[in-house]
Amino acid sequence: MASYLLPTMLSLCLIFCLHFSSATQSKMEIRMPNLRPSVEDYYVCTSIKVPSETYITQYEALADAGTAHHILLFGCDEPFSYDSSWECGATCKKRSSIMFAWAKNADPTKLPPDVGYHIGGHSGVNYIVMQVHYARALTKDDPPDQSGIALYTSTIKPNFTQGIFLMAADFGHIPPKKTAAHLDVSCYFKSSKTIHPFAFRTHAHSLSTVISAYKRPAGHPQAKWEELGKGNPQWPQAFYPMKTKHTIQYNDIVVARCVYNSTSRDTDTHVGSKHTDEMCNFYMMYYTKGEAEYLQCGGNRIPSQARDMPDSSFELLPPNPKLDEQASGHHHHDHHGDGSSNSAVMTEVKGWYKAPADLKVGQVGGVDTNSEGHLVMFHRGSHVWDAAAFDGHEVYAKQADGAITENTLVEFNSSGNAIDSWGDNLFYLPHGITIDKDDNIWLTDVALHQVFKFTPANRNTPSLTLGQRFKPGSTETSFCKPTDVAVLSDGGFFVSDGYCNGRIMRFDKDGHLVRQWGSMVVKGLFSRKPAPNQFTVVHSLALDEARDLLCAADRNNNRMQCFHTESEFLYEYDASEGVFAIASRPKTGDMVMVTSNQNKDSGHLHLLRFSATSAELGGTFTPAEDKFHVLHDVAVSSDGSRAYIAQLSPPYVYQFSMSAETDSRQNSHQTHTFMGSSHREGSSVSSQNVPIVVAVMLIVPIACILITLLIYKIYTQKVRGSQGKFDMGNIFSGGTKRGDRVGFSPLATNEDQYTDDEDELSNEKQTFVVRP
Repeated sequence: MASYLLPTMLSLCLIFCLHFSSATQSKMEIRMPNLRPSVEDYYVCTSIKVPSETYITQYEALADAGTAHHILLFGCDEPFSYDSSWECGATCKKRSSIMFAWAKNADPTKLPPDVGYHIGGHSGVNYIVMQVHYARALTKDDPPDQSGIALYTSTIKPNFTQGIFLMAADFGHIPPKKTAAHLDVSCYFKSSKTIHPFAFRTHAHSLSTVISAYKRPAGHPQAKWEELGKGNPQWPQAFYPMKTKHTIQYNDIVVARCVYNSTSRDTDTHVGSKHTDEMCNFYMMYYTKGEAEYLQCGGNRIPSQARDMPDSSFELLPPNPKLDEQASGHHHHDHHGDGSSNSAVMTEVKGWYKAPADLKVGQVGGVDTNSEGHLVMFHRGSHVWDAAAFDGHEVYAKQADGAITENTLVEFNSSGNAIDSWGDNLFYLPHGITIDKDDNIWLTDVALHQVFKFTPANRNTPSLTLGQRFKPGSTETSFCKPTDVAVLSDGGFFVSDGYCNGRIMRFDKDGHLVRQWGSMVVKGLFSRKPAPNQFTVVHSLALDEARDLLCAADRNNNRMQCFHTESEFLYEYDASEGVFAIASRPKTGDMVMVTSNQNKDSGHLHLLRFSATSAELGGTFTPAEDKFHVLHDVAVSSDGSRAYIAQLSPPYVYQFSMSAETDSRQNSHQTHTFMGSSHREGSSVSSQNVPIVVAVMLIVPIACILITLLIYKIYTQKVRGSQGKFDMGNIFSGGTKRGDRVGFSPLATNEDQYTDDEDELSNEKQTFVVRP
């Protein structure tokens, strides 16, 4: 019997591998067939047949708002016409379902990794119909139109399916000369399915200024309104992420309000399909278990609830010139995503830094800028963080040496000259520095395990001290090697409790803990990728308060994790080397990140375009004449025009100018990626931005090999009559005895391996490996 075991199991492994290898990702396009509409407000449809059962994972418009006013995708069992295009009074012969909508140069939309729109098979969607609204006629000088949508698909069945829930005013009129006329939509949610909206899109024509939607739970008509979304329909009409998790179930109350400024009109404006008419649409993209449905709420069915909508529904969103520019068609798609150097984006100001002549500058822990535009450096003087700095319990082992006698804080003017210094006999191992809008200086010391706040009026006595001196801990009142601080406009702040605890802590302005999240994980050589909220050294924080966005440098996991400021995980950005520091440029909508290769003593400066939903590479800079060494921190001037990069050792600060050309591109072409939520039925949507097919195709063959080796080992031991216990380690050890095997070195959290200080450290390089 044993003789048949090996070939049988090998056959099963082969079938298993072939099955998963057949899973594919592909792209299909639906485009208009070279049309040239001769009249305005022309609605045209075209269709494609779905080739096979699959799941849409991303939508990308291949169009420009100058030609296509808006585009809708419909799922049909059968299209209304089989012509290459037809005047679109109807889309499908029977029931149609809206799949996706686009207008005003909106960015691509990427669904969470385990959510997809089901097409083909038993989905009822055998054809996809695209409707394009041409607001203007095309002239003979205009090229024939090929507007369209690209659909990215996967044959892997996701856990959840995507659907659309549309709230729309089916009739109504807007009186003239009004600054805040409005139309309302309201209804009871009557679907038996429980849905989880994760993104929203607003749509109206030229008069609308803001559109909002809210919900109340079933049976609670006086409950506090829960905002689902709020948008400006004059901006790119993309699907934007909802700020919090939502669930809508049977009989919940849902309402929406569209506000209009009709001061430019002399007569009533009615709801209609022409571009001179108006619309009031609030789309929700949702996920659910089983097959999603196209859901609708039309008209004002519960006027009493609509009248009770919050007054904030009339409040406009803050101005955003970049989104205005993008919506009008003046946007760019030529971003630098290939990792190449881009001198037009970031230009080094050579020779800017002048080392103070009368001060020993040691390892540079951090840098930041004050309200005068001056740079302040926080350095370690004659102290060095080496392998002997801490004992096995993370207690600083060199307390007897006393505090750093040199001034640890140095202020540089715009020319790079040191103009002031202070902070002697206060610190032991400086790490992070943050200067808030009031020029208060926040500092972290990893030896003291403390966080300090100093006011401009008293630079040598802290106005706030958190943590227990020289006592590492993981309680609500203690830290273990804290790394950085990010400060809110109301005085509240975040601390990255970085090297030992792997957490982010939020405090109010008085230093009382509000919340904390995150955990420490030690990643092994063959470990899976750490999940969101898991860190291996939280090294730096970047705050964009206008977007409610807080990002953290997850240094030893080579990534940046971004969160809503209330702690909800949003997305991550993977880098090829350790992410040491990040800083946001809120005025320009991007971020600066510095990375260092922990083995090769090198580093890179990156520009990241980012939003509340995703980040993408905008450019990378590496010096042509010399290489960076270990880069430890980054700061950006308040106007976003300059970036300062702190090199740990040898101590140095680089300055880079950030060109205005870069600023104009920042929110230009981003893919809206909606990450998963733990608020799911039965299981959860993955929050890791890893291509599923690639992961499966890599993991499955490895698993097959391991299983085959296991079976073979068992089989041969049975044939030979071995009496010893089977040991998986023997497969990899080449016959070495267990006791002779050398394990992995422990995870190193000190920074001596990243520096070549000739006075304090050996020149011998350490290998960066971790315990599995």
